[in-house]
Amino acid sequence: MSQNQFNRPVIPGRRRGFKVCYICGREFGSKSISIHEPKCLEKWHIENDSLPKHLRRAAPVKPQISADGSDITENEAAWKSSQAQLLPCGNCGRTFLPDRLIVHQRGCKPNGKTLGTFKSTDDKKSSTTIKTESKFSNTKELASLTKPKTLICYICGREFGTKSLPIHEPKCLEKWKIENDRLPKGQRRPVPQKPQLDPSKSTSREEQNEAAWQSFKDQLLKCSNCGRSFASDRLPVHQKGCKVISDRKDPTKRDNAQRQKNGTNKENAKPHVLKQPPTVVCYICGREFGTKSISIHEPQCLQKWNLENGKLPKNLRRPEPKKPEVRPIGAKGSYDLVSLNEAAWQSAQSQLVACDICGRTFLPDRLLVHQRSCKPKKNK
Repeated sequence: MSQNQFNRPVIPGRRRGFKVCYICGREFGSKSISIHEPKCLEKWHIENDSLPKHLRRAAPVKPQISADGSDITENEAAWKSSQAQLLPCGNCGRTFLPDRLIVHQRGCKPNGKTLGTFKSTDDKKSSTTIKTESKFSNTKELASLTKPKTLICYICGREFGTKSLPIHEPKCLEKWKIENDRLPKGQRRPVPQKPQLDPSKSTSREEQNEAAWQSFKDQLLKCSNCGRSFASDRLPVHQKGCKVISDRKDPTKRDNAQRQKNGTNKENAKPHVLKQPPTVVCYICGREFGTKSISIHEPQCLQKWNLENGKLPKNLRRPEPKKPEVRPIGAKGSYDLVSLNEAAWQSAQSQLVACDICGRTFLPDRLLVHQRSCKPKKNK
């Protein structure tokens, strides 16, 4: 066994003195749980009644634990009870509460695997989960059960009922034109045309939706920094956060962007995006704030950091982060904002802890939550 395996952090499953709700799986104090559970069950019934009939479940029953059972045993039984209500997605195999499954499946595309391909990693799962998996073993059956017949709007890419779509499309097109007129000239696009399918051939709903989806995707604009595609109204929002990160990773892009601003590369210049005000990165949480807001935020952020750090297990507690020192440049004592943000970003990133199973990095309090569901991959 390697030295790293001896030194890796031991993550406790639950906090001492806390009880797990058998309905929602969240943790509460030993006195709060008795107040929470009746309200949670009432909320569960309201949400369950609003679901399609085929997704409604039997009311969860509180696990009966013997008097000599430990808190760990009781919490484990409550956790399994809450997990037993989850339904697997027929496309990707991930589990969701029924109301969230419907939302998830709008964007989840089939990858060639049916639900039967995803085997359970826990042989002790309740019979409810086993019955659910066998019931939805076929992807097409799941899709037909969980989703009513819907059509995709060729303008916004969202799904609507067969009767709602003709009402939605004219309004959506009108909204599209208003938003398009607000964009810089370099980003304005031609009016989207509804896909014309061959009337002589019988066209399935899937083919019709595929054509509408392609029409929507053709309108997306690529971010010049990371290459991801966005709707034109969302691109400026994305670029506010993407710009700083991409500039740090690739100095060439930063230099090219600077030349474009100076007008030395006008021929190859990309569509101009409205310039955002300068922001400063917090050295504690890594978020961006205005130059005046950062001095208000940092003391509060440090106080919050100390409170959260004190609640962690001793092996995960970290030394208090120190504000990076950046020397002023120029006779006026001004600072290089890029260097300042780079140092603050590195300070925030240095506090992340890697999961010993998947290698992803998290803040320590989020690592505890992540490791409850992170399982090692089995070798094929």
